[in-house]
Amino acid sequence: MHFHDTRHTPKTWLIEDDIPEIAQARRLGHRLAGVRGIYSHVTPVMIARITNSLQARWQASQPPATTAHRRLYAA
Repeated sequence: MHFHDTRHTPKTWLIEDDIPEIAQARRLGHRLAGVRGIYSHVTPVMIARITNSLQARWQASQPPATTAHRRLYAA
């Protein structure tokens, strides 16, 4: 396992979630070459889609909360 390998999973998730290529590139710190990079721009809607899709994946990976846990954090 190399440090760079940790970027493969998030990139794959972005592809699975139909995030536009320009938004994927920006998220990973890349630039698109040529015309695509010049005329494509990331919009607030794209950023929200990335945030929502990654949040949904995070929430789905969490174990269900116990009753005691829910009472503790309900306030």
